[in-house]
Amino acid sequence: MLEDRLRALELAELRLPPGAATRTSPPPEPPAAPADRYQASDPSRSLRVTVDPDTKVLRFDVSSGWQTRLSAGEFGPALMTAYLDAVRIAATAPRRPHRAEPGPVCSRSRSDSPDLDEWLAQVRQDQAAIGRGLREGRENVAGVSFDVTVLHSPYGLVTLHVRNGALVELVANVAALPRANSGQLHQDLWAVFSAAGLTSDRGTAPASASRHRPRAGEADPEEDLWKGLGAR
Repeated sequence: MLEDRLRALELAELRLPPGAATRTSPPPEPPAAPADRYQASDPSRSLRVTVDPDTKVLRFDVSSGWQTRLSAGEFGPALMTAYLDAVRIAATAPRRPHRAEPGPVCSRSRSDSPDLDEWLAQVRQDQAAIGRGLREGRENVAGVSFDVTVLHSPYGLVTLHVRNGALVELVANVAALPRANSGQLHQDLWAVFSAAGLTSDRGTAPASASRHRPRAGEADPEEDLWKGLGAR
């Protein structure tokens, strides 16, 4: 089907950027049955991304203790790994069947065969439909752009490179990441992915992030908790 081919082309746009996180475990297997959401984590289980069946992000989860498991330089590749895994799971998962609308009841007996004129008319209709599909396919290919759009997050923690609506590269600000708290990370991720058109309408933007960071020796109430945003 043309829709499946276009979906495969969109999926082919996704690739790991240079220096992507080295996987220490096999990639997750797609579920056997359709679901309303799909999620994947990076190998360190510090970052988790949840998407809907259309591969749009519903939720980001970043452990407040991610810096104990990842270096700042590993954050970007780890996030890209989690995002791509979630997208691949959603793209390869079984789709819910569409309910076929009941057609008109034909009063003619099954044993009756259409006459030659009816058969030829049906053949012409089928050929016209195939021709329209081919023309639309050529127009879609001709309209593909190779230009890359660069989007910076509000706090400057993450930069996305997007082409034809697909994320092709993610660059994290290694210098700024260690100074950011969980709230800033979540707000930044949601804002820049939304600007790229990669989030779901069912998601919810996070509240304004505080710039407060725990002082040395001060307990972090979010430590080892998954702080999420988006649809629940």
